[in-house]
Amino acid sequence: MTREIKSGNCYILQLRDDVQEYDVDCFDIDYWEGKPGFEKLGGGRGGSCLVEIAGSRALLRQYYRGGYIGNFLSNQYLWLGKAMTRPWREWKVLQRAIRAGLPVPRPIAACACRSGLVYRAALLMTYLEDTEMLTQRLARGKLSPESWHRLGLLIQRMQGEGIRHADLNSDNILIDSQDRFYLIDFDKARIMNRLDDWQWQPLYRFQRSINKRHRNQHLHFDEDDWQAFIDGYQA
Repeated sequence: MTREIKSGNCYILQLRDDVQEYDVDCFDIDYWEGKPGFEKLGGGRGGSCLVEIAGSRALLRQYYRGGYIGNFLSNQYLWLGKAMTRPWREWKVLQRAIRAGLPVPRPIAACACRSGLVYRAALLMTYLEDTEMLTQRLARGKLSPESWHRLGLLIQRMQGEGIRHADLNSDNILIDSQDRFYLIDFDKARIMNRLDDWQWQPLYRFQRSINKRHRNQHLHFDEDDWQAFIDGYQA
């Protein structure tokens, strides 16, 4: 269950049973700088950092646009109501994934601040400790066929729950020291009513991304690995 708080022109979403109170400042990276646990993160399109909340680390991610339009409206989006904002929609997908038992970060709080016809937004999530991007892991060494098979099963489970990941790539799949996988970055993900031809598009995107990274970074990845992944997906 969630609760919503309105503060001026900003809307804040958080879990109803969370005793922590979040205000607008909590979604500003500058607010956290210098506080215990703060770590600015690079990479990606926009701003993100690690922060400490109630003794645990959390990830703050501000929403930024990519592509050509990002040169002009880097962090502004058209306001169509709070339910249509990026963090509200991502929260909905993450909650569905959590109910299904999928390994994803837990959303903590979200914020959308309206200014006329546009808004800016940010999302606080639990930080997945002891993990790294699949890209980083493959740069060091191979995964076993069993691991690729399990990853295929995981993607099948996600899609079986009607979740269409918008940017499935080897940076948005994390792996821990026990070779357990986690899925992240559900921005622009959609909940679908049924399986259809759409389910193959994320797989093609994943394949293109990992092949591109393989060419650029010489990952430990080959056709047998991809076949083990597909075997798991189709199991």
